[in-house]
Amino acid sequence: MRKLFLLLSSVLILAGCAEQYNIAGSSSVPCLDGRMLYLRVLPSEGVTTTYAATRCIDSCMIMHGRFNFEGDMDSAMMAILYTGTQRVMPVVIENANLDVKVDHITPRVSGGPLNDKLYKFFQKKNRLDNELWELQQRSIRMMSEGYPIVEVNRRMAKKTKQLAKRSDELETRFILENADNVLGPGFFMLLCSQYPTPIMTDQIKRIIDQAPHTFMQHPFVRHYVSEAQRRMQMQPADPGTHMPKSTLAVDNP
Repeated sequence: MRKLFLLLSSVLILAGCAEQYNIAGSSSVPCLDGRMLYLRVLPSEGVTTTYAATRCIDSCMIMHGRFNFEGDMDSAMMAILYTGTQRVMPVVIENANLDVKVDHITPRVSGGPLNDKLYKFFQKKNRLDNELWELQQRSIRMMSEGYPIVEVNRRMAKKTKQLAKRSDELETRFILENADNVLGPGFFMLLCSQYPTPIMTDQIKRIIDQAPHTFMQHPFVRHYVSEAQRRMQMQPADPGTHMPKSTLAVDNP
């Protein structure tokens, strides 16, 4: 009986530690070498996604362009890599051996199905963001060459609107397609983090109108939507068309 008890105890202990994450990373950004890197998880409750609200679960130093995180996990969750208070890039902590590449051009996390899906989405989104940036640069060049702003808008407005719509649709589709796993609520948090306060934009309204019950019951989603609706009742103006969209994938180190 004693041997059976010890055997069962060992099985339970092993089962409790069955899921682990191992993140092996490399950085090609020289200014990051010798600096501390922090793995911080996004909040599961409340309505804020600011740095102060995140919780650090691991840290390490970047030495000669290399770094490593490892530990136990209960379930997959969205996290952000930080250096100091500066956001570097998002990563999904999942039961896998993950490979993280930090650089200015194509940062990427691979090795796990959730991170693979997330960064394939970011590749598509970044292509649209780059096209929008190129249009903005063309507009600036035209104005510097003396073109009236009315003419610049006439030439660029239609294409800019089309690209913004495609980006909006890409984000919305990604959230809805992943509403039942950590990617949907996780990217929804990143999407909302570009606004200083919870607001009900046209895009966010479309998401919550189509999202399943499980997504709407996520603590962050539930609290964000509740606060945004409360603010909208206090000031019923529509802010959605006035808020600028930002690049959500990676902030350059």
